[in-house]
Amino acid sequence: MSHEIEVKIKLGIEAFAPAGIRLETHTARHFEDNWLLDTKASQLGKQRAVLRVRIMEGKGLLTFKSEAADDALQSQFKLREELETELANPYEALAIFDRLGFHRFFRYQKYRSVYEAHLPSGAQLHVMADETPLGNFLELEGEEDAIAEAVKLLGVTPAEYILDSYLGMQIARCRQQGKPLEDMVF
Repeated sequence: MSHEIEVKIKLGIEAFAPAGIRLETHTARHFEDNWLLDTKASQLGKQRAVLRVRIMEGKGLLTFKSEAADDALQSQFKLREELETELANPYEALAIFDRLGFHRFFRYQKYRSVYEAHLPSGAQLHVMADETPLGNFLELEGEEDAIAEAVKLLGVTPAEYILDSYLGMQIARCRQQGKPLEDMVF
């Protein structure tokens, strides 16, 4: 199980290959099926928290994300507290959560490739290339200084940062189209 403050941003760009950054494949392209769970009364949503079961290659990952616990943390990037553990049988876990009153309210899918980026300063960060039904995105995750260095090398401005989740992006898309929330699946 891991417990940490996740620091990241999304970028709506297709490639990550600026001069001076060396990429190494960490996890090859794979399919992920993500199930977000909450109570009928939206207990977690009201706390701006998320309970997710991610299914990939028959295995699962259980994640709880919430607002960063330290209100003093200020950042230009997205900060979330993250608790995560592996699941041997994600479908059985979904059935258990359902019986406990946590039902699926949103499902999203993506193909993801994960890279380790080595920056000129010696810093490292994870780069996730996501192919989604909404388009292709890069997530940069790591220490704030490393992300700042990477976006500077990319020539990306804060106005281009996407700090929203895929859920938030899909809610906005459905509203714009005058539809209720729909799953984001292929």
